[in-house]
Amino acid sequence: MKNNILIFTILLTFTFTSFGQTNPITNLTWNHTYQTPNNYFTLAWDAPALPHDALIGYNIYRGNELYRFQTENSLYNLPQGSNCGIDFLVNDTNTPFLAHVTAVYDPGNTESTFTETVLIEGPLLSNPEFKKIDTIVYPNPTSGILNIGNANLKKILMYNISGEIVKEFKPKATIDVSSMPKGFYLIKLISDKGASTDKIIIQ
Repeated sequence: MKNNILIFTILLTFTFTSFGQTNPITNLTWNHTYQTPNNYFTLAWDAPALPHDALIGYNIYRGNELYRFQTENSLYNLPQGSNCGIDFLVNDTNTPFLAHVTAVYDPGNTESTFTETVLIEGPLLSNPEFKKIDTIVYPNPTSGILNIGNANLKKILMYNISGEIVKEFKPKATIDVSSMPKGFYLIKLISDKGASTDKIIIQ
């Protein structure tokens, strides 16, 4: 009986470790700077945790739009070299967007899920009159009320991850988002002095 249990345990362990897995990438990071007249940036991530199926590369998304497939685990435009152009910074709607990366596996070009996103605000400009206004948006994540820590706003806009405006709020200290579907959003706060965009999660 003990031998049967031991054999079953070994078989179960072997089956579990050898069964294919499509793990997501980890540690997604975004760095973006402006040095006249260029935008320099790096989107980087770590390879998925082992064990996993045969990894063939990565799909990079801007919102829900597939930007491209590649085998390197970073997308960059730097003074010392580049593997993409600044077109990555601009989507069809010319608005901030959320980017994410999925791992792609054989067999069948199977994609992983994703657990991390980064906020891409578009090309940076050398405009001394533009300022990113200081704001505090909390709690984040939220399931209902968002507090806005800036009293001099002109407009509050909510975008989905594709960069489409889904709701406009009257500028006030608190807004109610409880009627909106759960997920990732961008909130853009606009005043006479500038604008600020932040990523929020509605639970």
